[in-house]
Amino acid sequence: MTDGVQSAVQELLPLISSLRDETESQRRIAAPVVEVLRASRLCRIAVPADLGGLELPPPEALSIYEQLAGADASVAWIVWNSTLPCFFGRFFSPKVRSEVFGDPRSLYAGSTRPSGRAAVEGNSYRVNGRWSLVSGCELADWVALRCVIEENGQPRMLAPDVPEVRMVWFRRAELEILDTWYTGGLRGTGSHDVVVKNVLVPRSHTLSPIDGSTLAGPLGRVPIVCNMAAGYGAQLLGLGQTSVNLLVALSKKKPAVDPGPALGERPALFAAIAEHSVRLAAARNHLRDCVQKLWDAAGTGPATPESVAEVFNAAHHAMAQGRGAVTAMYALAGTSALYTSSPLERIHRDMHAMAAHVIAQPMWVEDTGRVQLGAKPVNPLYLV
Repeated sequence: MTDGVQSAVQELLPLISSLRDETESQRRIAAPVVEVLRASRLCRIAVPADLGGLELPPPEALSIYEQLAGADASVAWIVWNSTLPCFFGRFFSPKVRSEVFGDPRSLYAGSTRPSGRAAVEGNSYRVNGRWSLVSGCELADWVALRCVIEENGQPRMLAPDVPEVRMVWFRRAELEILDTWYTGGLRGTGSHDVVVKNVLVPRSHTLSPIDGSTLAGPLGRVPIVCNMAAGYGAQLLGLGQTSVNLLVALSKKKPAVDPGPALGERPALFAAIAEHSVRLAAARNHLRDCVQKLWDAAGTGPATPESVAEVFNAAHHAMAQGRGAVTAMYALAGTSALYTSSPLERIHRDMHAMAAHVIAQPMWVEDTGRVQLGAKPVNPLYLV
């Protein structure tokens, strides 16, 4: 990681921590944190350098996600979530990519749920729809929303039972945000619903992986979805490591109020800290090794299904180790972790909110097993 990027992360961490309560109470990232995100371009990890992006190798991005999640999962979520529309920019024409990503202060949001309808009108689409869980929509300058393409009032089919689906890009002013994000975890992500009503979008401002990449180099070839899974896994590792650190700190100061040894004198605590520390370290190293191999291979050509499967496997293993560490540390902390003043309480809530995301679902691991057995994955996005 470049010194400038690492310096930006280190500058941001104490600011995030100092404004966590504001981020949570407002249900959006605190304004001073957003300003640093814009200035540092951390939400532009997967944007080419010639467009003001960081063009950061995915193995280095994992460290950013993990560090930010350790400070506040909501901030890490926004940075990670921004990476997907930036990756998808490879499918634009160079001209449109420059228009959408040319401002280095722009932020992005999106939804891959195909809950919109885009009716063909000449070389444009008339779009209507409502999308839920659009993290960071209030902050974004551009929002990418997945739509089913309709022609003559019916979905346009690419094959039997396979409708054409495209990501349609909107400027923030073209959509309405509904105040729906009232949740236990990830409160600061502002993942509201958005509505689009009768907006005409030129086809040039839509994209699909079947269009093919127009971006040269490894950033234009590295598989996208498995890298998003890896970034999710890195966030769970950050939550897990912070939970271990918090329990260590708590064990040094929590007095004994019940019969038996104090928290810091319990053998079960010693064993859990040792076990989960090594589990997290092993998962972290394995995840980074697999992502590094994928990135190196992208420098010379397309990825193999086997290399994609390795990353998905490592990512879901990291998720499991992160969740295991959070759960164990939360339980060992006892009543101290019940109070909202405890960072462990917040981490526990955030972890459970994160678990609802599509990238954490078992279908990806199931497809990984299929690939390992020599079969094709079922999910059409598995190799994208």
